[in-house]
Amino acid sequence: GAILNKRAGNMFYVAENGDDTNVGDHPQGPFKTIKHALDQADGSTGGPVTIYVFSGGYEEELPLVVPSNVSIIGEDYRNTFIRPTSADQSKDIFHLNGESTIQNLTIKDFYYDSLNDTGYAFRFAPNTVVSTRSPYIQNVTVITQGTTTSASDPRGFASGDAGKGALVDGASVNGASQEASMLFHS
Repeated sequence: GAILNKRAGNMFYVAENGDDTNVGDHPQGPFKTIKHALDQADGSTGGPVTIYVFSGGYEEELPLVVPSNVSIIGEDYRNTFIRPTSADQSKDIFHLNGESTIQNLTIKDFYYDSLNDTGYAFRFAPNTVVSTRSPYIQNVTVITQGTTTSASDPRGFASGDAGKGALVDGASVNGASQEASMLFHS
């Protein structure tokens, strides 16, 4: 019991009923958006940061840029959902930097924009440097949909604008990197 009363260092919490004006570093005072938690995590100099996302649905402004040494961990990949705001439906969801981690969540309801080549669940942040390990993605479900659906194509994949999974493009990674890869596990 007593440990739950102490504030955890380098840990932020996000919940549907949260508020981005909260401090965010305690389960009883969570942020409302992952984007706001990422903005706070980017300013942290105290080592790795974990953003714990409680079960619920999160409408986010995109892309969500995940800094180095930041982990986003959902409570349960079957009940923790990220979807774009209506203005960001054809943008990338996560831009990953080296040493970042995404776990236990579902990404849904986004589209691909062929003109801008955006609409991927995961891609490298521009000019990222991978120093010690590549981004790690575990227990993440990606549910995309195209705009034109039919009985034979209920998710609309044939319409060509369904969101994409991952773009692992080494050309967007800084040349000083050890590697240009992403590790996916289930």
